Amino acid sequence: MVEVLVVAFFGGLGSVARSLLGNFKGYLPWGILAANTLGTAIAAWSMLTQPQLGLVLVAGLAGGLSTFSTFVAQTWQLVQSDRRVAAFLNVLLNLLLPYTALMLVGFSL
Repeated sequence: MVEVLVVAFFGGLGSVARSLLGNFKGYLPWGILAANTLGTAIAAWSMLTQPQLGLVLVAGLAGGLSTFSTFVAQTWQLVQSDRRVAAFLNVLLNLLLPYTALMLVGFSL
């Protein structure tokens, strides 16, 4: 039961951070891009260096911080507003930057 509460607490922290980051928008939804990249880096670091904290950091903090549904919704909004280049760039960067974060964390250890 304690594990569930700890994951819920850290998931809440991640969700609040995502909500705050989500306010940073411009040509692209930069805040969610940053949240997804940071969430991936946290998950990668945790799995590679602190596996005992995996449940808390991956399922909790990184899970609350990163979000696929917001990324998809924002990409659809870009398509609907006829900003197809921005939508394509958003998809590309949301795949490339988190993967790059994973590689950087993995190679730095």
